Amino acid sequence: MNPPEFNKVEETKKPRVLVLTGDGINCEMETAAAFELAGFHSEILHINECIDRKITTQDLTASYKVLALPGGFSFGDDLSSGKVLALKIKFALKWNLTQFAQHGGLVIGICNGFQALIRLGIFGTNVSITQNISGRFMDRWVKVIPQSNHSPWLKGIGMMDLPIRHGEGRLVFGVLQKKEILEKLNRNQMLCLKYQLNPNGSEESLAGLCDPTGRILGLMPHPEAFTQWTMHPEWTGQPDRAGAPGDGLKIFLNAFEEVT
Repeated sequence: MNPPEFNKVEETKKPRVLVLTGDGINCEMETAAAFELAGFHSEILHINECIDRKITTQDLTASYKVLALPGGFSFGDDLSSGKVLALKIKFALKWNLTQFAQHGGLVIGICNGFQALIRLGIFGTNVSITQNISGRFMDRWVKVIPQSNHSPWLKGIGMMDLPIRHGEGRLVFGVLQKKEILEKLNRNQMLCLKYQLNPNGSEESLAGLCDPTGRILGLMPHPEAFTQWTMHPEWTGQPDRAGAPGDGLKIFLNAFEEVT
């Protein structure tokens, strides 16, 4: 069967990013815009369209440098957050994201997208995510701190202000093997992003994880929601910074630098 014919909105030499959307995903436009600001050419596709076109991992690798799974509430978080999206990626699309990364691709899962990556087992089978320890939905700004330069997404980045908005953001590990799991994750430099103050009870104050290569990043905060200083709730207190970039843009600029 011939490869699917991709949308060609414009001929461009810019690196291409596929921003996946679907029922309940609601941050695809902001995510695409963040990548555009960083120098990418963004294409938004509904997951059902990807399925209808029979887009394979090989097609993905040949056409895109980055795959982005945005935030939102995919399929109403039916079964659990990100579960249906993960099932569609695994069984309907049969995408191998690890293989995509091994062939030079980058993957980012933000909030619901991170939840889907966890359900796919990208970070191990004993890593899960559940309701915030407060039992409530959280919508607030937090400070997060990258733990190393292992992931190209986070290279050279210091503390960031980013917003969170989730009801299920608490990372947990298998109780019986918790020590061994943490040792393995730490050894592979996968504990890549932590909260300064733990807002949701996540184990080890974790705000994000990466795979062993560092090329697949999942995080609960929304970097696409702070690409310009005027998006910060306190920007009016420093009006001289109105034209400055926001902390989240650094993540997308790092991706651009990595693939060009």
